[in-house]
This record gives sequence, structure tokens and C-alpha cells, in this order.
Amino acid sequence: MSGSGSQAGESGRNRPKTAATLAALGLVAATGLICGAVALRNPATVVAREHRRGVAPTAAAVAGTGSARGDDAPDPEPRATAAEPEAPPARTEPARAQATELENAEAAGIAALRALVERYPEDPPVVRALALAQGREKAFADALSTMKRLFEIAPEETGNDQVEQLILRIANGPPDVALTALDLMAKHMGSRGPDLLYEVVTGARFGDYPRDHASRLLHESSVRQLASPALIIADDLRRLSGCPTKAQLATARREGDVRALHYVKHWLTPHRCATNRRRTCIKCGSLHKDLRAAASAIEKRRNEKAAASASAPAASAAP
Repeated sequence: MSGSGSQAGESGRNRPKTAATLAALGLVAATGLICGAVALRNPATVVAREHRRGVAPTAAAVAGTGSARGDDAPDPEPRATAAEPEAPPARTEPARAQATELENAEAAGIAALRALVERYPEDPPVVRALALAQGREKAFADALSTMKRLFEIAPEETGNDQVEQLILRIANGPPDVALTALDLMAKHMGSRGPDLLYEVVTGARFGDYPRDHASRLLHESSVRQLASPALIIADDLRRLSGCPTKAQLATARREGDVRALHYVKHWLTPHRCATNRRRTCIKCGSLHKDLRAAASAIEKRRNEKAAASASAPAASAAP
């Protein structure tokens, strides 16, 4: 009994020593794990986390980021910011001649007008005055060159009546300048050019040479692209040797003007029948209904346009 009691006493005394030893070993192991984690952590990650928490990173952490990516690695270049687009420079208005300057130059003649154009090269009234003066002096080649320049700086000048009459006059002149005038209509006068070519083709005062050349130009695709739908259908009807198609009459009904109406009325005009000279017939009798519909639609548009033009001055004059 005494032997077993002494063994139990020794066992009780050894238990605290064993617990203390195990606790010490656990502390050493935990310390080792923490030190290992610190040694293996990514310094860049630490810096980023401290920045997110609003804590200034330690010098060691910052220094560690350099060693993590290599001491010799260059710092990343700053991102380039998109530059603000610069506003285009404001276009300055070209210099304009005074009315008295232009009047004096017109009175002095072509030389004075040419000098004025050199001073005001982008002033449409000045350039136009030179072209008209050259036309009056029959310097047609110079006038055409000046008109080309005029259309470049002021495309709206293609609708000026004096300019149109001058270029039509030149087109009916000697073949060399006539060809230049017709080409100017086809290439440098926008949609107004094909209209003038058609006027040359159908005008009784023009000779065979300008009419034939203008007709060929009107048939070119580049010129037809500039022409209005009303002009295209009128020229298509002009070229017919027989009756129009229903599709052409539908286009004339929708797009045609007085130029197409001329041909539609021609087909509606009765004439002596070929089989019985005592009777009158309509050349394209099977299309009579379509011809009448096209003529009515075109005449209605013409009357509405005339009424609108007549009321416009009255409206502008009203207080």
C-alpha cells in the first residue's frame, strides 16, 4: 500500500511539468508560424492594404516592395492623360471692297477691276464684276476663267442671272470657247449646270455644235448625278422617238415640271390618223389616261408654285 501511494504522489508531481512543457512547445510553434508568415508575405500587398485602411505604410514595407519586384526594376511610368482637343481656329471673314471702290473700278475698266480682285480675291461682287466686264469686251476665255473662280468662292453665284446669260452667250460662240463654257456648266456649276445644258439643247437660238455637245454631256452619269429629278425625266422624255412607258409617265407625274409637260402635251395633241386621214388620233392612245394624269399633276404643281411666288412679296410687304 505504501509503494502504490508513493507512485501516485510522484505521478501527481510530474503532471504540472508536462503541461508546462507542452505549453512552451506550443508557444514556440506559434511564434515560428507567425515569423514564417511575416517572412513570406508580399510587401506590396501589405502596402496596398495599409493604404486602403488609411494607415501610412512602414518604411520596411515600402522598401520590401522594391525587393519584391527587384531592386533594378524601374518604377512604372505614369499613365498619359488624354490631351484636351484644341478648338479649330476661327475662320476670318475675307476682306470686302467698299461700294465706292467697286464703282470706281467698274468705271475705270478691266485693268482696275483686275487690280481690285487682287486686293479682294474672295469678294464675290468684285470677281463677278470682272467676269462681266471681260464678257462685254469679248475676252471670253478670261471671262470663263474668272467665272470658274467665282463659282469656287461663292457657289450661289451660279444662280446669278447676269452670269448665266454670259455663259450661255459664250456657249453659242466660237467652238473653242463654247466647249469650255459647256464643260464649265457640266463640272463647276452644281445642279444649275445641267439646267443650263438643257437650255442649250432645247433653245432655238443655239447652233448645232453646242446643242449636240450639250446633249452628250447631259447623258453622262456624272452630270445626271448633279441634275434634279425634274430635269432627268424631262431629258429622258426628250430623247424618246416613240411613246413613253407607264413608269416614265409615273415619274413625270411625281417629279416633272414644265419641261416634261411640253412632251406630255405633245403626245396628247390629236393628229391625223395614219389609216384614215379624215379622222384625228392620239399618237399614244393606249396611254391617254396616264398622259392626262401626268399633265394634270404637273399643271397643279406649276399653279401652286406660281401662287406661292405671288403671295411671297405681299407677305413680306405687310406691316
